[in-house]
Amino acid sequence: MSLNAKTLGYCPECGNEIARDFLLIEYESGGRPARFAECPDCRNVVHPSTE
Repeated sequence: MSLNAKTLGYCPECGNEIARDFLLIEYESGGRPARFAECPDCRNVVHPSTE
């Protein structure tokens, strides 16, 4: 599955798609990129899943 440039991934809590507009912070952890975003549906702060 490929995600477009406007999508961060999916909420691990509710499964809904998270747009880049909801990105809170992007950083590197252990040499790998990581992100926190707010889910627009369930309003939780999550690590978006790309799977």
